Amino acid sequence: MPFIQDAGAPDGLPVVPLYVNGSPHPVDKDRLFPIVNSVENKTIHYAVSADPDSATRACDAASEAFKSWRKTSPAHRRSLLLKAADVLDRRREEIMDWQVRETSCPKEFAAFNIMAGAMYAREIAAATSEIRGTVSQRLSKPDGEEIGGLTIVVREPVGVVLIIPPWNGAVILPVRAISMALAAGCAIVVKASELCPRLHSVLVECFEEAGIPKGVLNIIQAKREDAVQVVESIVSHKAIRKVDFIGSAAVGSKIGQVCAKYLKPILMELGGKGPAIILEDADLQKAAQLCAMGAVADHGQLCFSTERIIVHKSVYDRFVAILTAIFSKIPAAGDSVTRQSATHAYDVLVDAQEKGAKFLVGGPEYIRPTSLKPTLVTNVSRDARIWDEETFGPSASVYIAEDDDDAIAKANDSAYGLNAAVHSTSWEHAYNVSKQLEYGQVHINNMTPSDSPGAPIRGVKGSGWGQSNSIWGIHEFSIEKTLSFHPSEVNPLIMPS
Repeated sequence: MPFIQDAGAPDGLPVVPLYVNGSPHPVDKDRLFPIVNSVENKTIHYAVSADPDSATRACDAASEAFKSWRKTSPAHRRSLLLKAADVLDRRREEIMDWQVRETSCPKEFAAFNIMAGAMYAREIAAATSEIRGTVSQRLSKPDGEEIGGLTIVVREPVGVVLIIPPWNGAVILPVRAISMALAAGCAIVVKASELCPRLHSVLVECFEEAGIPKGVLNIIQAKREDAVQVVESIVSHKAIRKVDFIGSAAVGSKIGQVCAKYLKPILMELGGKGPAIILEDADLQKAAQLCAMGAVADHGQLCFSTERIIVHKSVYDRFVAILTAIFSKIPAAGDSVTRQSATHAYDVLVDAQEKGAKFLVGGPEYIRPTSLKPTLVTNVSRDARIWDEETFGPSASVYIAEDDDDAIAKANDSAYGLNAAVHSTSWEHAYNVSKQLEYGQVHINNMTPSDSPGAPIRGVKGSGWGQSNSIWGIHEFSIEKTLSFHPSEVNPLIMPS
């Protein structure tokens, strides 16, 4: 997919085109929007914003390609996904560079994204071996005597799907979503993030380089002012059978309403307010290190981030002293994807301070316009925004729990239910607590930002619905169809007595 030069963009900068049916669309200079590196506060290139007509063409191309792609075998799709993972590995440096340039993430986080993205693609490829149907018992008379016939259940791709990936986890999450849909036999329209369209287009290049036929995988982007109209034009298209959205609960709610309007199912992985519970028998040093890492990774811009730390009162003072010492030694936690995002994280801390919160480390203070000081907050009041709003900044709030039941109640006191962590030196103790937590994933003695490619991942409550990863993700993009074969000698309108 070409990164178009000499397209008439300001300052002669290159342009990310719309890519439909295996080729870039001609660039409309009137529909260009800038892609800005937040740290430099500088436009690094431009992208073409889609309109309903171009979005419809993408759906039409995917619909036509689906006719033949759906007939491919799981083994064939597996081989292409494995090749795509190899291409991701080979183009590692290039992909890392685009993620850093467009999202301002640390290079180490970009490197992790490439490694994990390829790993997820390989796991999903392996899971194609589990795509199978079932055979039911034959028909019988009321007295139980068999009369022949056969009922089988086959699994088929759901159809053309819309995938809307985010800018955070900007390699892992789109690779995972694309791989699941392709493995199921679906054709795809990707609506790239408006913050990193070049990165997402390079990922599509990797799949095409691996041999995915033209039209099976199409990618467009839209500036925020156009996004609502463009997304609805895709969701409403007769070929679209499902939507996969990864992003904030606020945007997910709006897209979910659009899907409901057109009776289209949606897979959603939304926000979180990840709690880490420190039980009285926890390894305090290890738990503190993991909580700190989970809070500040990629400037706290992960839906899995450790946002709340709930500590048993018997170890509270000792744990907080250790955690404070660790936070105090973190000079910086990276940069926000935009300056507006940094401002949001800052404003949430200011609001907490105005409502009585205290800062054990840091506070509402910038290191630079895109980076805040790593911050530990305590004495948070229930009416503060930070109580249950994602900060997307390098901060965590610390709470004291009277006992295990109080810790569980505090952890569950959230609109979200994505990831949680429990720290204990007793697996049985941690297990008993974990069973009572209202979260899709609970990690024992690990960070909240954790995931296993071979296990399902899902949100509960306000963190979405449906499952991703491995065969569970493939099943999200397929349907079970029942085929019933009646014996030729039996009249189905007259059942034998």
